[in-house]
Amino acid sequence: MRRSKLLLFVLLVVLISTSATITRAFEETPTNSKKLATPAKPAPSKGDIEQWITELNDSEFVKREEATRQLIDAGVIVIEPLIDASKSSGLEVSVRITAILRAWFTSGREELVETAETALEQLRESKNRSVANRADAVLNQYAMTIRQDRAIAQIKKLGGTIKSSESVTRQPFPQNDPDAFFVILGLNWQGGDEGLKYIRRLPNLSTMYLIQHPKTQKILTPNVTAEGIAELQKAMPQLAIVPRGPAYLGISPRERFGGNGCVIGIVQLDTPAAKAKLVPGDIITLFDGKPVADFDGLINFIAAKNPGDVVKLEILRGDEDDMRVFERLRSLKEPNPAKEMLEELRKRLAKEVEVTLEGWK
Repeated sequence: MRRSKLLLFVLLVVLISTSATITRAFEETPTNSKKLATPAKPAPSKGDIEQWITELNDSEFVKREEATRQLIDAGVIVIEPLIDASKSSGLEVSVRITAILRAWFTSGREELVETAETALEQLRESKNRSVANRADAVLNQYAMTIRQDRAIAQIKKLGGTIKSSESVTRQPFPQNDPDAFFVILGLNWQGGDEGLKYIRRLPNLSTMYLIQHPKTQKILTPNVTAEGIAELQKAMPQLAIVPRGPAYLGISPRERFGGNGCVIGIVQLDTPAAKAKLVPGDIITLFDGKPVADFDGLINFIAAKNPGDVVKLEILRGDEDDMRVFERLRSLKEPNPAKEMLEELRKRLAKEVEVTLEGWK
């Protein structure tokens, strides 16, 4: 009995030892996926590419499908031959070329996505209307998704600023509302004229701010030229390109306000106005002691300042009843019979606020 137990114990030790040896051997063998690299797929030859492009119009459906798959897998190396082939292609080849570019554009691989988007933009201007219409259809299909998301990401990467038009929330930019955000190309812009292509990829964008010298009108946004802006405006006639001085406050005006002063409609988040605790409904009446006629007048005053300048604003702020009475008294025609009452109310509502202006980023 004891001998049997001893034999079983020895056998168990041998089995465990053997198993460990096999495991180590397996871990050290070249067949381990960590040790053995998958051989790189050789790049297709020029002849291969020419054959695949020819077979896009083959009489056999199977060959057309296989050629399309091969060209998709080949990647950016085939882009120039595809562009050349598109110039004189018929319906079948036009459909397949745009299908190849769509597959790249939706692949999520940056080098393929950028190549495809640039190619589709080029083909959209092609004299071959068949391929031009299909390229345009692909770009429009993804205009508010891949195209918009990539353009916004690239603008930010190049130092541009995207700001929401909402004053109190940080909601994602709505896909169907071009007024929900605007673009600022400030002093940190690194894209120059070349980077303006990302603005063109936001076809529904309504407003872009550009930094200019208030007197000379020289563009201060780095490496952006008047010619580049002219081309952008030609491509996007609906885009309001708004010049601004180097400093900013961070408000938008309320529309339809009668009388002198600028009524704040929106206070942008993380701006000098927000830090100075200005709020919607405040009426800015004086800027460093000078009367503010309206929003444009305020912008002109700010344009003459530099980032870091401290300015004094006189604002009128009161409860809803006070402000309603104030606006009603202001709207009376001259000679205003309530002028004294209006002045007393103005003094009671007036507050002086210091604001440190910042530079457009």
